[in-house]
Amino acid sequence: MRVSVIGGGAIGLLVSYFINKNGGEPVVYTRSYEQAEELRKFGLTYKSVDGSETTVMVDAKPFAQYSGEESWCVIAVKQTAMNELMGLNKYRNVSYLFLQNGISHLSFLNSLPQKQIGIGVVEHGAIKTGLTTVHHLGEGRIKLSSYRGDYEQRWSELLHSSHFPISLETEWEPMVYEKLIMNASINPLTALLRITNGELLTNIYALSMMRELFNETISVLNMTEQREVLWKELLVLCRNTSLNRSSMLKSVESGKQTEIESITGEIIKRGLQLKIKTPYSRFAYEAIRALDWRG
Repeated sequence: MRVSVIGGGAIGLLVSYFINKNGGEPVVYTRSYEQAEELRKFGLTYKSVDGSETTVMVDAKPFAQYSGEESWCVIAVKQTAMNELMGLNKYRNVSYLFLQNGISHLSFLNSLPQKQIGIGVVEHGAIKTGLTTVHHLGEGRIKLSSYRGDYEQRWSELLHSSHFPISLETEWEPMVYEKLIMNASINPLTALLRITNGELLTNIYALSMMRELFNETISVLNMTEQREVLWKELLVLCRNTSLNRSSMLKSVESGKQTEIESITGEIIKRGLQLKIKTPYSRFAYEAIRALDWRG
């Protein structure tokens, strides 16, 4: 079965590889014509956590040619590219699965007319090296829930494997907010300090700042009763993706716009509404925005 994957970044390539390994036929829609051509010509190379490499052949097209032909579609672009997807509302019979950091895309999902929309959060560590290669740095899982409709079981069948587990969640809000806590605690610090996820645990000053960002975020999201459980999950995530360089760090290093607005920016907005002070989050937000402005 053909499954379209919009986004040729690390997560888009990672998802495409495991769709292929599960017997599906991924069609990768990329921003550039060059990447699509390279994928068609040389295939998609997957480098596992242990360093072994496997190449599989995939179809690929530039996003400008997307026509809703495949009835199943994964959206694996960053929040900063969501405004390029306005045309999706034309394809009413497509089942979409959105895999984004932050929560800014929720208003976009509300505007779509499709009856089947899934939403997921990715806990894997991965980096794209070149146009056709993805390096799986840390195995985690994808938590998946229905945002509208009830096709999440089918998505699990398309994606799930022992090295790429899918966890089905009954409610999407707790799942999304827990991932927001992880992103808001990890991503800005790794981008500012230029360190991997694992170094947040070994650097006592970074660990202290991460705890402050974490505390502000759970307060704003009214999740303080789960403080200890969520803190342990955050530490486990950092360990499991210890070699990973966060997407925000990679954006800063490459001079691209980060997703700080949809992550820390949302925490600050909610803090203002609830009259909860968020000084660490505000500093992280303004510092990253300064880097975005420079880029």
